[in-house]
Amino acid sequence: MAPRRPKSARELAARALCSFDGHPEDIKFEGRPMWESYLDQADAVLEALAIAPTQGQLEYVPVQIYHVLRRLSQGAISTNSMHGREDEGLVGFLLSRGLAVEIDGMLHITVAGKAIGEIEDER
Repeated sequence: MAPRRPKSARELAARALCSFDGHPEDIKFEGRPMWESYLDQADAVLEALAIAPTQGQLEYVPVQIYHVLRRLSQGAISTNSMHGREDEGLVGFLLSRGLAVEIDGMLHITVAGKAIGEIEDER
């Protein structure tokens, strides 16, 4: 028997929200497990958990991090598209400081990440 894959933070949050609302997590709803209908709310919770730095606290980031944050402000980036030790270090830096979150293999900018250099959506 293959080992079970660990549940992602996204799945755990969706299951918890589903259970909190009093619904069985794995009951079928529209052909899918009920917990999957809570994924949008789980995403909102996960983003909210990446709290922006305290007022007045400055974060100094390497220029490479700033460039990745600029790319993230345009949309999520697949972690599969980032290769090599340097990119692994960049991802680690972003995640450890709450500047980005990883959801299902995609890197998303957080409120804290947007606060670095006042990054705004330029689309």
